[in-house]
Amino acid sequence: MRHWLLPLILLAEIAFFTALSGQSFSSTADAVSYFRSYFADLLCQSAPVLLIAFGMTIVLMTAGIDLSVGSMVALVACVMASFPAGPEFWWTAVPLGLALVLLLGATNGALIAWLDVPPIITTLGTMILYRGLCFVVMGDLEKSPFLSVPGYEWLGQVSGAALLLIFTFGLAGFWLKRSRWLREILMLGGNPIAARYAGIPVSRRLIQTYGIVGLLAFLAALTFTARNSSVSASSLTGLELQVIVAVVLGGTRVQGGAGSMLGTFYGVLIIAVMDEGLRGAAQWGSRNLPFKISHLEYILLGMLLIAGVWLNTRERSTAKTPPSK
Repeated sequence: MRHWLLPLILLAEIAFFTALSGQSFSSTADAVSYFRSYFADLLCQSAPVLLIAFGMTIVLMTAGIDLSVGSMVALVACVMASFPAGPEFWWTAVPLGLALVLLLGATNGALIAWLDVPPIITTLGTMILYRGLCFVVMGDLEKSPFLSVPGYEWLGQVSGAALLLIFTFGLAGFWLKRSRWLREILMLGGNPIAARYAGIPVSRRLIQTYGIVGLLAFLAALTFTARNSSVSASSLTGLELQVIVAVVLGGTRVQGGAGSMLGTFYGVLIIAVMDEGLRGAAQWGSRNLPFKISHLEYILLGMLLIAGVWLNTRERSTAKTPPSK
């Protein structure tokens, strides 16, 4: 059901917001040109969310969660922004940012695996901690050294974002689907006790999982700063909400043991189209309604999250129900 429902929702969203914007086409060439530009911009805009959502899908497969992803991306971006621009940025700020974010991700995993702190509590605490460190590093400043780094802006363009996404969802997703590692992750999420009896190194797999989220947070920080050119301590607030809604809507169960990378991809695009469409319609809403249309985003995200959980529960119940004779 979900395999055709999510693409239909995406197409309906695009059609609705295109009509709402008053966009008209005089020819097929105009329509092709418009939607080519639209999807290219959408891909660049949603690249950070797509990258983080890939990692969040794996985390939810383990019956975990990572609420610190937005703060993690912001922190590594703030740290990199503290370095001077220029060619040396590539061998000073970028390697340090990679090392830092791997440490942050592994820290989340270690707290969960070794100290047995529940994932939601662990990552809620580190979300606050990492965001606080953003303010320690940046204060109230906004820094933008990224445009002065040779070649850096390519990461925020269509070709750079597409290459990272193809590598992540294409190559990494293809490998994961056929790997024993993913089967162990799914077993860990479905039944952690059975996973331990089966000889799966549970602690190591959890640390690896959250470390992967850290690596993807680094890539997300690169694409975000390359596109937006600046960062502040409050950047990317609420990113974790968009990511979790997209992943759950895409078919990954919060109870663990099941997930879909393709569904996650569609889920992120649905939210990106909604976000872009609401921002584009904000001017119309301010003239005709007592509130801004863009303020509906959180209402719709909440509804999508509930709908995603309901669909997952319904599909699981249907799968367990034996066929009637």
